[in-house]
Amino acid sequence: MPISLCAGTLVVEDPDELLLTYLDPAGGYAYPAYDTLVTNSSTALVDGDLLAPSLLGAHVDLARFELLRTMLPDLSAGLSGLPPTSLADTDDAGIALVAQCFADLDHPRYSGHGVRGTILSKVLHRKRPDLVPLYDSRIWTAYTAPGAVARAGKRSWVDFMTLLCAQMRADLQAESAELSRLVDVAADQGANLTTLRLLDILVWMSSEPH
Repeated sequence: MPISLCAGTLVVEDPDELLLTYLDPAGGYAYPAYDTLVTNSSTALVDGDLLAPSLLGAHVDLARFELLRTMLPDLSAGLSGLPPTSLADTDDAGIALVAQCFADLDHPRYSGHGVRGTILSKVLHRKRPDLVPLYDSRIWTAYTAPGAVARAGKRSWVDFMTLLCAQMRADLQAESAELSRLVDVAADQGANLTTLRLLDILVWMSSEPH
C-alpha cells in the first residue's frame, strides 16, 4: 500500500519492498550495524557513540571526533532534557527541545569545522530513535521539496530542525497505521525499529542525494 510522505510530495509505492531491501544483511545498507551497535546500556552519550555516524556513511575522522568530544556536555544535557514521548506524540515544546540539541552547530566555535547536522543527528538518533530524526542530503532533498519544509532564506540549524521535526511529526501522524504495520514487518525480520526510523528508511530509499 503506497505511503504519502513529505507533505504529500513523496509517494512511496511499495514500502514493504524498500524496507525488506534495507533490512537484508546482504544488501550493504546500515542495518543492522548502525541500529544494533552496542556502546553502553543507557541514553547517556559515550565516546563510542561519536563514531556511529561512520556506519551510516558520515565519516568521523580524528578532527571531527575531537570536536564532537567538546560538544558532549551540551549534547548530553540536551538529550537528558528531552520529553519521554515519541516524535509522533510530542508537542511543539518537545520539538523545540529536539531542535535545541542542534544549537551548537549555530555557534561560531563549532560551525565550519566538519560537523554538521548529518553527523550530529546520527550521534543523537541512536539514543532516542523514537524522537530525534536522522538527517542527511537525501532527507534534505525530500523535505525541502516545494510544498514540504520551506527552504527560502538562510535558516539556523535550530530553526531548520524545528521545521523538519514538525513536518516529520505530521507524516508520522498521517501514516500512523501503515507505519505501525511496517514496524511489525520489521519485527518479523528480527529488527526492532521505531516508526521514526522507518520513516527515515522509506524517505532515504526513495530520494536522491542533494
